[in-house]
Amino acid sequence: MAEILLVEDEANARKILSLGLELQGHRVCVCASPGEADRQLQTRTFDVVLTDLRMENRDAGLEVIDMTRKQQPQARVLLLTAYASADTAVAAMKQGAFDYLTKPVSSEELASAVERALFDAASDNNESGRSSKRKFDPGSEQPSVATAAGEMLMGESEPMQRVRDRLKRSANSDFTVLISGESGTGKELAARMVHAYSNRAKGVFIPVHCGAIPDGLFESELFGHRRGAFTGAEFDRAGLIESANGGTLFLDEVGELPLSVQVKLLRVLQDKRVRRVGEDREHDVDVRVIAATNRDLEAEVKRGNFREDLFFRLNVVPVHMPPLRQHKEDIPLLARAIVRQYSEGRSRLTDDCLHKLVSLPFMGNVRELENLLQRMLALAETSELDIKLLAEVYSGVPAGSDVSLDSMQKQEGDLDTWVAGIEQQLIDEALARTGGNITKAAKELGISFRSLRYRLKKTFPSNEEV
Repeated sequence: MAEILLVEDEANARKILSLGLELQGHRVCVCASPGEADRQLQTRTFDVVLTDLRMENRDAGLEVIDMTRKQQPQARVLLLTAYASADTAVAAMKQGAFDYLTKPVSSEELASAVERALFDAASDNNESGRSSKRKFDPGSEQPSVATAAGEMLMGESEPMQRVRDRLKRSANSDFTVLISGESGTGKELAARMVHAYSNRAKGVFIPVHCGAIPDGLFESELFGHRRGAFTGAEFDRAGLIESANGGTLFLDEVGELPLSVQVKLLRVLQDKRVRRVGEDREHDVDVRVIAATNRDLEAEVKRGNFREDLFFRLNVVPVHMPPLRQHKEDIPLLARAIVRQYSEGRSRLTDDCLHKLVSLPFMGNVRELENLLQRMLALAETSELDIKLLAEVYSGVPAGSDVSLDSMQKQEGDLDTWVAGIEQQLIDEALARTGGNITKAAKELGISFRSLRYRLKKTFPSNEEV
């Protein structure tokens, strides 16, 4: 848990940002102006200062950076702005900002930036200014995890209530947690929730996307290395496991780890020690590990792709994230929250649009819902997101989906749902290719105008212009 000063003059943005930070386990002091921030800096101590750049029709965020540097040099400043400018970024960094984020910022980006700032501050304290310390960047290859409005695991359905209850109860111990579920169900958010409710909430949460680490770099990234251990190793470097000391290490897509690395990870879990590449001695670590996977790890064990002993070591507390199609009653809540976050409260979904959203298959889960709503916001000409706009942007099958019997069964879909999704995708492509001309689109699809019109009305019954 960190003490965070939030300086933002826009009320909706203040509310969304402060709620998100609080749900990540931090204490937040909210200010609407640099003057208020100055008074808080004089009376309270902060770990991180998050400030908007543009306030009071000027670059007031630079003033906040300056007053923080003078009054609380130990605090790390994160600059947040909708006015991206390379010159401003350089000026902010030179003036003392730790990082520079551009609006709209996702909860993952913000959480990652706060964690990097806290880790950097902790490194300064632990290493007394040694030049060998590195700035940790856990978010460089992070997946865009389904945000559920970027705040927490939202949903009032029974499946989601059960998941949240299990996550909260698992937080009370240091046992490993294995979170399973399809892509886009919110596995990282679940891991963050465990961390936020645990006694490690004041420590760092370091997410590691195992599928994004290049072959040959797994050992160095996870376990660290000694200077000269290999070409390019110019200084001693702690790995991601050591970086999470005192906190939580989240191994996303743990099934991607090579067998050789699985052996070393098992030893870390058993012995609580890490040996860097090229070193003889070991370093003690106090880390809680949470892992996640969209694979069937038990099946991977049988195939010889995953170590059985590591599977049992990780699977002490299993948590399964339900796909969105199993708790569709949560879609209106999620959709409204996502739109509220990305539009900063300026846009809204119409009732008929919400009704249609509930009927869609969403094989890509909450991530697909979020992506769809982002497209609608990007193309919307008014503040209302209606069913006509949804018809324009919706594609029934997520791009790149594997249309096969195995894939359908894995996604727990059925034939009617998948056929409808494929049909809708082809119709969308035909309409896009013909500029929305139904007659030409029908020719592209090899069906009659009447047939295409019927299919469009069946999918979007409230769209009178079809």
